[in-house]
Amino acid sequence: MGEGDPPRDGKGILHPEGMQAARDLAAGVVHEVNNILGVVIGNAHLAKKNLANPAALEKYMSEVRDAAEEGRELMRHLGILAGGDPRRSRVLSLHDLVANAVSNLRKPVEMDLSVEEPAVELDLWLAQDALGSLAEFMASTSTVSSLRVVTRVVGGAVVLAFEDDGASLTEKELSKLFAPFSKADRRPKTGVGLTKLADLASRFGGRVAAGRRAPNGLRVVLTLPVASAGASGNGPGVPLSKKRV
Repeated sequence: MGEGDPPRDGKGILHPEGMQAARDLAAGVVHEVNNILGVVIGNAHLAKKNLANPAALEKYMSEVRDAAEEGRELMRHLGILAGGDPRRSRVLSLHDLVANAVSNLRKPVEMDLSVEEPAVELDLWLAQDALGSLAEFMASTSTVSSLRVVTRVVGGAVVLAFEDDGASLTEKELSKLFAPFSKADRRPKTGVGLTKLADLASRFGGRVAAGRRAPNGLRVVLTLPVASAGASGNGPGVPLSKKRV
């Protein structure tokens, strides 16, 4: 293809859907960065006015530090999405990845894991980040009291389902769930957390979908191809308990 030739499939960044996605992402970034800068500027101004009050000064500077950390985390997530080539992958235990993703959650998690010990070929860092973001998103919803995690091997595919008992989403909200910076009614904004999950699936030959769980709640399903080789044993290193989490 020549340097000035258009994309052959017509679905590059100049495609209307691609342009709209780029605009949505840019608008979300602008909104998030403006919020962070507002916190930094406002608290820096208050800190300057309270230089003689150590307690107040520490309070305002703590807000500045927290906002700066939030900005750095946002840039890290955007850096993940900006990466063009898949990271170096290796065969990993899906059960270890799941156990690692839910290990720090404060809400109870029921584990219904496949006896087949499914192995998947993924980038370790991206997989842990994406699954951890999904678990945190579902657990941070105030209406959620517990989560259920299910793994199954179906033919040549591994199916991982995260289910909660929180507020059900409308079809419109479900359609926006994996959009960066979206916010569903009665649920926290996703930021780029679930977008990373969709990115993980697309990079490694899988897919991800979300739906309502009866009678209420959210169900997110990640499907990936089974790795051709066995588990390498050098996964996240989180021992899998024989008891439910």
